Amino acid sequence: MEIVLYQPEIAGNVGAIIRLAANTGIPLHIIETEVIKYDEVKIKRAGLDYHDIANVTKHSNWEQFNNENLTVNTLITTSKAKTIYWEKNLLNADYIIFGPESVGLPDNIINEFKENMITIPMDSQSRSINLANAVSIISYEYLRQKEFK
Repeated sequence: MEIVLYQPEIAGNVGAIIRLAANTGIPLHIIETEVIKYDEVKIKRAGLDYHDIANVTKHSNWEQFNNENLTVNTLITTSKAKTIYWEKNLLNADYIIFGPESVGLPDNIINEFKENMITIPMDSQSRSINLANAVSIISYEYLRQKEFK
């Protein structure tokens, strides 16, 4: 499994996820956006000194990533899904895609993967979970299923 951040917006989240990728050994793909620059001080500060040991690949846009990487074993995370993440065998997933903090994944990506959507359960009055927290929750479920030791 590899983590994909589609156009993340908050540098602190990106840095925290880079640190998570380094600590779990899970590769990270970042589909870039104009909102933040990936050499920002905030990303470096949140990621501490883990940038050099994380496996991070940057992609300039969705089309580039999609053409080079996507498989039928791609999952997307969205609050619109009915399937809870622990109900899926994450070991079969090649990629799990997370959307930007303010709006989530765009409709074209949701429609492309509507049969492969997962969600994290939360209170019905809530809109979403912090991106870094969501990536952590699902990453550690993957490691649990993998019987990570």
